[in-house]
Amino acid sequence: MESITHLFIDLSGVAEIDTMVAHQISHLLKALSLLGIESTLSGIRPEIAQTAVQLNISFDKVEIKSSLSHALSLKK
Repeated sequence: MESITHLFIDLSGVAEIDTMVAHQISHLLKALSLLGIESTLSGIRPEIAQTAVQLNISFDKVEIKSSLSHALSLKK
């Protein structure tokens, strides 16, 4: 049985997020890290970045790319 080693999370279709969703994304990323799964966030709009900064949510251990295609092209 194969296991997941990397998860790409694309937020390009998300126009804005509220406090609860931002915290859930943060918790998801922490849980994935504890399981040994690397994560890459892509498509973060300025509004989402601003919300994350206002809520003091850190993505310092997560790879961030401008688009999903860019993130996937780097993993080949």
